Amino acid sequence: MALRGRLSRGTAMKESLLLQWFAVAAALTACFIVLLLKPARSFDLIDHPVGRKTHCTPTPLVGGLAIFLGATAAYFIAGLLPDFSVSFMAAILVTLGIGLADDAHEIGHRSKFFAQIIAALLIASGTEVHVMHFGDILGVGDVVLDKWSYLVTVIAIIGLMNAINMIDGLDGLAGSQVLIALTAFLTVSMAGNNARLSLELVILAGAVAGFLALNMRSPWRRRALTFMGDTGGLLLGLLLAWYAIRLGGPLQGAMMRPMTAVWCIALPLLDMGAVMFLRILQRKSPFQADRQHLHYVLLDAGLTVSQVVWLLAMLSAGLAMLALAADASGISEAVMFAAFLALLVAYVRVLARPAGITRLVASLASPAKAPDSGTGS
Repeated sequence: MALRGRLSRGTAMKESLLLQWFAVAAALTACFIVLLLKPARSFDLIDHPVGRKTHCTPTPLVGGLAIFLGATAAYFIAGLLPDFSVSFMAAILVTLGIGLADDAHEIGHRSKFFAQIIAALLIASGTEVHVMHFGDILGVGDVVLDKWSYLVTVIAIIGLMNAINMIDGLDGLAGSQVLIALTAFLTVSMAGNNARLSLELVILAGAVAGFLALNMRSPWRRRALTFMGDTGGLLLGLLLAWYAIRLGGPLQGAMMRPMTAVWCIALPLLDMGAVMFLRILQRKSPFQADRQHLHYVLLDAGLTVSQVVWLLAMLSAGLAMLALAADASGISEAVMFAAFLALLVAYVRVLARPAGITRLVASLASPAKAPDSGTGS
């Protein structure tokens, strides 16, 4: 069901109450980060400044765990926790386990990929959250998946887990991208008067905001106090996939169209797709870390870390608002799909020829470059 005629409706839950839960989740997450900083050193959950990484100070990798603990505590206080399915919680625990193991020991992409498959299969086989259709992306009617639904659901979950993990390269970048997507999903949920889903989303958004408060650079703090690590990247990717499928996946009663959900998380998906495509063309492993991501291209062009993060945040927010407006206006899914493919081609071209970005930045300004304290991907 499109958003047409629904974005102007009231919500079943007062905005002030949602704001209170947002603040509760943010405060809990920030507290957990502070509490975990010392134990992180005991368990070697530390990102050391070695190799291609350019941050100057060993930084605890407890942001992802703190987001989980903060959100879980808020869900428990709100009385939501018992309603989550066992399979969904098992998928989260598998994701947390492999993320923490990789943050502590760098176990390799094969082990991570295997764990991602298990987590995705737990959701696909143990819950009713499935990608049932693609919408009318070809202009000939709804593309229904039928027996392919389980496979596509697994691929979608794994893809988004990797997309968020791969874009986690600068202080505040992955967290801000996730927060923007959650805000878009929350807008849809509130427009549909779904109080339960709105509360779930606002608590998760609050937990991410609590992490960002200690991860993003600011005038009074020049470096991140914590990184989310693979734990956070994989977990937030899983949760974004969960909510995107819940909102746009059902054949009946969907709160937004599938292509709208894709546009709300467009930048991480575009970046992952373009980077992996270029790596394959260069006969590299698609999982091999490098600096071909757009955020690194912009950083190397002369922008500061904060400028890159805010620029990409504004771009993501613009794409999400454009998608919601297109859905509300009834613009066809075929047009949205074609536009997304065109954007992907343009994205690949930009990454393949980064000199163009450098010339553009140089023609606009020559900002002083700040040290990068991101974790890379």
